[in-house]
Amino acid sequence: MSKWVRMIVLALLACMLMPELVHASAPNADEAKIFIDEFMSRKMKEDHIPGAVVAIVRDGRTEVLSGYGYADLERKIAADPDRTIFRLGSISKSITATAVMQLQEAGKLDLHADIKRYIPELDLGGRNDQPITAHDLLTHTAGFCESVYGVGRDKSKQVSLAEAISSHLPALCRQPGEQIAYSNQGMSLAGYLVERVSDRPYEDYVRDNIFKPLKMTHASFRLVETDPFLAKNYSYAKGKYTATPYSYIHHLPAGAMNATAADMSHYMIAHLQQGLFEGGRILSEKTAEWMHATQFTIDKRMPGMTYGFFERYQNGLRLIEHDGGIDDFAAYMYLIPSEKTGIFIATNAGGGTDATEQLINEYLIRFYPKQPETASTGTIPSLEELTKWQGYYIPNRAHMKGPLNFAQNLSTVRLKAIADGVLMLDNERYKAIAPNYFYKEEDTDQRLFIDSVHHTFAHSAIPTMMYERQNSPFYSPILHLVLFLALTFIYPARLLTAVMGWVIRRIRHKPNEFHWLDALASLSFIGYFIFIASTVELFINAIPWWADWAMHLPFLIVFAQVAGIGIMLVYKRKVTWLQYLFTAASVIDVAYLYAWGFFQ
Repeated sequence: MSKWVRMIVLALLACMLMPELVHASAPNADEAKIFIDEFMSRKMKEDHIPGAVVAIVRDGRTEVLSGYGYADLERKIAADPDRTIFRLGSISKSITATAVMQLQEAGKLDLHADIKRYIPELDLGGRNDQPITAHDLLTHTAGFCESVYGVGRDKSKQVSLAEAISSHLPALCRQPGEQIAYSNQGMSLAGYLVERVSDRPYEDYVRDNIFKPLKMTHASFRLVETDPFLAKNYSYAKGKYTATPYSYIHHLPAGAMNATAADMSHYMIAHLQQGLFEGGRILSEKTAEWMHATQFTIDKRMPGMTYGFFERYQNGLRLIEHDGGIDDFAAYMYLIPSEKTGIFIATNAGGGTDATEQLINEYLIRFYPKQPETASTGTIPSLEELTKWQGYYIPNRAHMKGPLNFAQNLSTVRLKAIADGVLMLDNERYKAIAPNYFYKEEDTDQRLFIDSVHHTFAHSAIPTMMYERQNSPFYSPILHLVLFLALTFIYPARLLTAVMGWVIRRIRHKPNEFHWLDALASLSFIGYFIFIASTVELFINAIPWWADWAMHLPFLIVFAQVAGIGIMLVYKRKVTWLQYLFTAASVIDVAYLYAWGFFQ
């Protein structure tokens, strides 16, 4: 056997025995198309997706541009990647960030200046003295609470961007620059900044400075239901698809973009080529590199935020990406800068969310099968040290304005120390690589970083928010839920006992007096809780002037209860122990609701 033959054989054996040493590379166009076709054929059946489009770009050209299923089931109109318009939801935020960076590049906007320099009348409520910058808005670190009120839905009630910003911004929950907490209204404010600085309507600026240069001929921020190319969106239940109405949100820059897969292929190419598309530029190379760089992270080993994208580290690659969802549309855009590759997928059914998220996982496993390092790189924390970090943690996005703030108890996770260097996050085991830094045993790409100073942790799978520890040793989400339900239940129970007591005494022909005060208080509280449960629907388009008064109704009810008992005592009327107990319970309930921010 010749020397060269022996070398070739040894090389082949090495490749078989040590596959991790083989350098994975991007698939060619045919391989990518075969992979996508197989993936979509399977997922559309599994997830009940009527229609979808996919685009894959690499090295400045579109390699895959495919449509699957139907854009309109009733009329049997196929999903066409060149013409079918999908709603892209929060992918809009990347467009908004690009517009902000253009204005920065033109010298019209300073990313680190107080945005009140450009919007002097901006009112941020009780924390008006806290400077917020464009950098904070683009990295979701401005500190806004989450709010689902006044976001818009009905076409007849849609308001201008200026009115949405002046009337429907949520309060600030934390200092700007402290934590990543994904904010729709924060990015909408960035879009309004574009409008004010450019002195043009946001949609016009984006159309002329991004869509037209990139030949995104179907892209827009205005929904036209009569457009023959607009896809319908569907929900699926009991074996049947049902068309879902379109919503008209107020905060256009945060989630109102519509585009085709072909449009998005041009947009991805421009960003992967550092702002260059077909000889023209939407950003300079320097600005594009700045935009794509990590701008905020809790730790350099953890994915964080760029300007307009969030990061992912997977299979040895760094991705920048953004997802989007509105109505029953779901979409995702993934960019792999080192490979000059971009992937876009959009579907027109609620079940499509899983497909849009699983696509990148299967793509990377298929073409870049590399496992991340899990070897220890520092002192492993002991069980005793880890015990100091255990407890209940709540996502910072769960801090909401008004009564929905209590719902954060439903999203609580528990961190528990079980051995040296080992934590349990709910039912999943994480092992320490270094102090404060852990990997998930079942999926080593998923990482956990604990900030022991600020009592927070970040999870690599969700770089758009952090988790904050509930520091009270007595905190338990189950306890709070039980307590809330118990305190709420006293009102129908008291109303029932008042009515039954009065009826029984009437039947027995005993002297009787109906407890009108307790009955009216109970009815008022029952009405209040029904109102609270309906606020998402009632306030979806706008928060009316009377909302703040209605939110504070329990204070008036309790005042009436206490005053009523006082008057009864003055006039020497009998007050039963049940009346005293019910009034005390009402006072405790209102104090409890106040502690949870019900009346914000």
